[in-house]
Amino acid sequence: MDQHALHCLQEDIKKYLEKYLSQKVYSAAGLAVSSRFKEHLRDVFISVGRSGEQDDEEVDETTIFDLASLTKPLVTLPSVLHLLDMGKISWNEPLDSLLERSLGDPFSRVDLYSLLCHCSGFAAHRKYWEKLISLEGKSKKEWLLNKILQEKSEYKKGTSHLYSDVGYILLGYVVEIKSGLDLDDYWEKNIAEPVGVEKTLFFNPQKKQRKVGGLVSTGYCSWSKEPLTGLVHDENCRALGGVAGHAGLFGSLQGVLKLCQEYLHLYHHRKSRLPFSSETFARAAARVGESDWSCGFSMVSPAGSSSGRYFSKKSIGHLGFTGVSFWIDVDKEVVVSLLTNRVKQGPGMEGIRKVRPLLHDAVMRCLTGKKNPPAEPGDK
Repeated sequence: MDQHALHCLQEDIKKYLEKYLSQKVYSAAGLAVSSRFKEHLRDVFISVGRSGEQDDEEVDETTIFDLASLTKPLVTLPSVLHLLDMGKISWNEPLDSLLERSLGDPFSRVDLYSLLCHCSGFAAHRKYWEKLISLEGKSKKEWLLNKILQEKSEYKKGTSHLYSDVGYILLGYVVEIKSGLDLDDYWEKNIAEPVGVEKTLFFNPQKKQRKVGGLVSTGYCSWSKEPLTGLVHDENCRALGGVAGHAGLFGSLQGVLKLCQEYLHLYHHRKSRLPFSSETFARAAARVGESDWSCGFSMVSPAGSSSGRYFSKKSIGHLGFTGVSFWIDVDKEVVVSLLTNRVKQGPGMEGIRKVRPLLHDAVMRCLTGKKNPPAEPGDK
């Protein structure tokens, strides 16, 4: 990233973020870009808006966002990959072995691989929270596991791909059963602390006895009416206590960017602080057939990708319901993370769906020096 690209990002991308802020796509947003320059990755952070229930603090690279489904590739996936490298589980291990219990059809045929790449047959989402909020303590997790295993299959394993929160909730259970630790504890000890992101990525920020940046609000709880400022927006995760395999992670641009950079190092067989091999990660990052998924990441789709037009085909990324995302172009060695609180503005997703690809295109134009149309987001 040369000085021209740096200036373009700091000036042009800031204007774009402010434009979408004025259009009320979000009330808080930050964008981080990391690009290889000579032998090093160079980082840029751009932020707009204010955080908190009362919009009381300016957003910056330390501000804490609800990362929603980024929990899947940033917590659950690396925890599973660590267990794989230690030989405690295997790629094709069936679900009954992973959960250490007898299962009937159809889920006795589900395995780790199919859960990771969203082709297991499990539903996309269920409103488990409606029952969970009436339960106490450990009975919540016991009830939820039993309930999931009573679900009907949506399709035969391996015949389709359906993005599934339910499948990743189960993967959270797998980590806990095979490690003997709670998911958040296992991840913090084995992933976050070695990488050095335990202070910038974490669960349940309201309970943490550590100084963090401002907390971004995502609205109000549907049953308690509490402000969701440091409380996870996802209702199933919130009803469970804030930790699950599909959601619950909070963090800053600094934390997301750092962990994504470690993934980039692993992909290129460079030294990484992550405790699993480049070979294991390569399998997780490889596209599954003709789908838009790998074992843990979203892949660039032929048309309409949230990554825009300029990310290479091998790029890996993920989106989160609260309006967050990251994309890693492994060929160009570019990482872009966009964190917002778009859900605070209402249920509509049209704004963030428009913003994501346009912002990624603008970033890539800055990095390459090309001024391809559209020169302004949304212009034709």
